[in-house]
Amino acid sequence: MFQRACSSTACVLLLLALGARQAASNMLRDWCPTQDAFNGTTSGQLASALRGQKLNVAALEYPPFSYKDPKTGEWTGFDIELFRKVATAGQFEFEITQLRLPAENETYNTILYNEGREFDMMVSWFDETAARKRHFFSFSLDIIDMSFMLVTTNPKPTDPPFKDYFFMFLKPFERDVWLVMLFGVLSTGIFLYILEPRLSDAAEDLKPSTEDGAPESLPAALKRHALGVMDLFYQGWLLFTIQENYAPKRWWTKLYLMSWSGVIIVMVAMYTSQLTYFLIVELTSKSAINSLEDLIASRKAVCTLTNEGDFTDFLRRNAPSVPVYGLNNLGEVFPAIRNGSCVAALLGKAEIDVELSINAACDMRAVGSHLNSMAGAYAADMHNCGEFPLRVVDATLQFMREGEEIDNLWSDYIELPSECVGKLGSSTESESVRIQIKQVGGLFILHLAIASVCLCGFMLAHSSRSATKSKGGAIVMNASNGNAVYPLKKPDSEWEERKEEV
Repeated sequence: MFQRACSSTACVLLLLALGARQAASNMLRDWCPTQDAFNGTTSGQLASALRGQKLNVAALEYPPFSYKDPKTGEWTGFDIELFRKVATAGQFEFEITQLRLPAENETYNTILYNEGREFDMMVSWFDETAARKRHFFSFSLDIIDMSFMLVTTNPKPTDPPFKDYFFMFLKPFERDVWLVMLFGVLSTGIFLYILEPRLSDAAEDLKPSTEDGAPESLPAALKRHALGVMDLFYQGWLLFTIQENYAPKRWWTKLYLMSWSGVIIVMVAMYTSQLTYFLIVELTSKSAINSLEDLIASRKAVCTLTNEGDFTDFLRRNAPSVPVYGLNNLGEVFPAIRNGSCVAALLGKAEIDVELSINAACDMRAVGSHLNSMAGAYAADMHNCGEFPLRVVDATLQFMREGEEIDNLWSDYIELPSECVGKLGSSTESESVRIQIKQVGGLFILHLAIASVCLCGFMLAHSSRSATKSKGGAIVMNASNGNAVYPLKKPDSEWEERKEEV
C-alpha cells in the first residue's frame, strides 16, 4: 500500500530522508549515563571526566578561527587549536566533521538548529545569544570577544577650519571650569583687600575722591568703584600667573596665598597637558564616523554580514534608518568600505582584530566603544545531557584562562603588521577628554574651606583689636577745669598701616 500511495520519485526522496535521519541518529550520544557516573567534587576531577572518550564534533570553514590547512588537509585555526589543547589536557580524542556554510537567505542559526544537533559539540565559535539558548543550546566559557564595534577608514590628516584654530585655547576646559577660575581670580583680589589691605592696589581707588566732606557725584563714584574692581581683578590675575612676589605679614593671608598657589599649580598643569592633546590630536582629521550616532546622522549605508542575523537585528533595533549593505564573508568588508559601498562596517571585535591584522594598507581602524556585550564560545545541544561535555571543557578552559593561555594563543592570530603599529588607534570624542567641573570641584572646595578659615582668623583678630581699643579708651576728668578728656593711646599698628597706605 505504501508503494501505491506514492510515486517512485517521492518514495526515493522519502527513503533518502529516512536514511539521512538514521545516519544522523547514529552520531547522537546520550551523555546522561556518563554524567550520572561522575562522582568527582573538584574542577580538576571534572576536567578529566572525558578521559578515554572520543567526541564527534563539527566545525565550519571560517578562517582564521577554523579551517583546513590547504597543504596538510588538517583542521587548524584558533578555535581548533584551543580545543586541541583542551583535549590534550583532558586526555580525550575528537573527530571533526565539516558542516556547510549558510546558503543565500540562510543564517548560521539554520546550521546550528539543524546539523548542529547531530554532534556532541560545535568547535567553531558561535555567539552566545538568548535566542539560541531558547532553542536548547548551551555554551562553554567565552573564548573570544565578539562585542559589536564599528570599523571605518583611517583618515589622513587634513587642514581643520579656522575656528578650530582660533578658539583652541578654550578647549581644554569646559565652560563651568572657566567661570569658576574667573571667580577665583576676582575673589582672590577681594580677599587680599579685606585680609591685608597694604597688599592691595585697590585701596587708593576705593577711597572717596572728595576730602572736604562734599557729596561725591554718581559718575565719580561709579568710576572709582570700576577702577577698584579692576584693581582687584588685576591683583588676582597677577597672583594666578605668579608674576609678583608678595610678602604678607598675617598668618591668614599667608595660608590663603599658599592655598591659591596650589590651585594655580594644579590648574596650569592640567591646562597644559590638555592643550597639548588638542593641538596634537584634535587638529588632525577625524573619521567621518566615530560612533553609532555619527553613522545614523550620516544616513549612509553600513556593511555587515547577512548570514549573521545578530548584526541585522541590532541595526533594526538601534539604527533602523541606516541602510544595510549585505556581504557574504569577512574578506569583502574592507574593499566595500574603500569603494564607497558603505562608510563603515558593523562586526564583532574579534573579526575586526583579525581583519586589521592582515590589512597591510593600514587604512582601517575600529572606532568608538563596544556597542554591546557578546561572546563567542563552543556550543552543544542540551538534550540527552549534552551540557556535560561542555562543563568538562569549561573546567580546562578556566585553568587556561587563569594561566593566560587563551589570550596568548589569540594574540598569535591578531598581530598587527609592523607598518601599522601606532596608526590604528580608536577614535574618541574630544568632548570626553575636556576637564569638567566635577573633576576639579574638590580642589576648589578645599581652597574655599581654607579661605573660610583665613576669613575667620581675620575676623577674630579684628574683634580682639576692637575690644582692646574700647577697653583702653576710658574717659577721665581734667582736674583744673572739670572737662572730660581722652587719654592718648598708641594707634593700632595694622590700621595705622592702612591709613598710611590709603
